[in-house]
Amino acid sequence: MAYQETYRSGDGAHARQDGPGVADRPLKSLVGEFLDQARRLLRAEISLARREVRDEVKKVTAGGGMVAAGGGVLLLGVMTLVAFLVIALAHAVPLWASALIVAVALLGAGALLASIGLKRLRAIKGPQQTVETLKEDARWASTTMSAAKSQTHASA
Repeated sequence: MAYQETYRSGDGAHARQDGPGVADRPLKSLVGEFLDQARRLLRAEISLARREVRDEVKKVTAGGGMVAAGGGVLLLGVMTLVAFLVIALAHAVPLWASALIVAVALLGAGALLASIGLKRLRAIKGPQQTVETLKEDARWASTTMSAAKSQTHASA
């Protein structure tokens, strides 16, 4: 009687066949097949992890770009508007007060842009699907080896 199990991985469903009954096969064959399946599974997990990390790097780049844009806007704002606004406000309030008002407004705008970028960076998560499938694979490997050991001991 052939044993077949279907399992899910990051790149779809796979059928795993253990050939004739597990109890009818030598331990060397079972261990060899187990190691072969483990190698294939490891390759699939590495591929999934690479794909997930690549996706997350794109998000980091976008968030980092937003933070840099916020910094650039702050710099441009400081260079082009500070002098104009301080002089314009100096007609209504003392010069020192106009400089303070302009500085607080620019710092607030810059802090807002930077906080938006940081919020996007904090929302990035690690390769969650890979971690979950690795846990499933570890459970499968443990169950498979336990079954092979118990059947080998039972037939001995």
